[in-house]
Amino acid sequence: MSATLHKHLGNAQIASYYRDGYLLLPPEFLPAGSLDKVVAACPDILAERGPRTVLERDGVTVRSVYGPHQTSTAVEGFSKLPQLLDAAAKLLNDEVYIHQSKVNQKAAFSGDQWEWHQDYVYWIQNDGINSPNLVNVAVFLDEVTEFNGPLTFIPGSHREGVLAGTDTQGMPVGYEDAPSWVATLTATEKFQIDRSVIARLAGAGNLVSAKGPAGSVLLFHPNILHASLPNLSPFNRRVLILVYNAIGNPPTNTVNPRPGFLAARDTTAVRPDAG
Repeated sequence: MSATLHKHLGNAQIASYYRDGYLLLPPEFLPAGSLDKVVAACPDILAERGPRTVLERDGVTVRSVYGPHQTSTAVEGFSKLPQLLDAAAKLLNDEVYIHQSKVNQKAAFSGDQWEWHQDYVYWIQNDGINSPNLVNVAVFLDEVTEFNGPLTFIPGSHREGVLAGTDTQGMPVGYEDAPSWVATLTATEKFQIDRSVIARLAGAGNLVSAKGPAGSVLLFHPNILHASLPNLSPFNRRVLILVYNAIGNPPTNTVNPRPGFLAARDTTAVRPDAG
C-alpha cells in the first residue's frame, strides 16, 4: 500500500492511483508539524453537538462530524496546503474546491462498521454532481492498524462505474426522528450493493486494507468499493477526510440541496496556504 516519497505526486504515483483507485502516502508527504493544529483541534470538533454530528447506533458515541473546514481554522488552513491541493488538481486535471469534509471516528471498543459502498452514488443522487471527478483525501489522525477498523478496498473496482445499489427505504433503526439526509451517513448504507457483485469484484481484485502511522495520507476514488470493520481495539481511529471536487464539476441540485456542510455552496477554487 505504501508509495514512494514525493512532496508532489509523480507520474508513477498518478498512474497507480488511476489503476488501483487509491494511493497511500507516508507522513513525510506533509510538511513537518502541519497536522499538529488539526490533532489539537480534534477533541473540540468531536465535542460538537448539532446537525453536523452523527452518532453511532448507541446514540452516544460520535461517528462523524461534518464540515470541520468550515468551523475550524486549523482544518481550514490544513485543507489549503499546497501538497494537498496540488495532488488533487493533478488527479482531477482541474482546479479544486472542497465539496465536503468530515472527521470520521471509530472510538475505542465502540466504533461501528461502514458497510460496502461507493461514495459517488450519494453525490450524484443527492447533490447532482454529474461526474465522479472528485478525490477523497483521508489523513490519519491516529495510527491505523488491522485492529481498529482500517478502510478496506477492492482495488480497481472504481473502473466499474456506479454499481447498481438498492435504495433502502425509511430511516435506519435509531435515527427515526432525524432529518432524511441523515440516512446517507449512518452505519446502514442507503445504497446497498448486491453481495454477488462485491464477491465477483473481490475475487478478481482481492482486498487491501489501508494501514499506517498517524499523518499518513490516503487518496481514494469516489467509485472504489470500500468498507471497514468495527473498532475492536482499545485505540481510537480518527481520520480527517477532505473531498476535493473539480471546479468544472459543480453540484446541480438547486431544488432541494443538502445542508452546506454536506454539499458546499461555494465552488470557488481553493488557493494554497503555506501552512
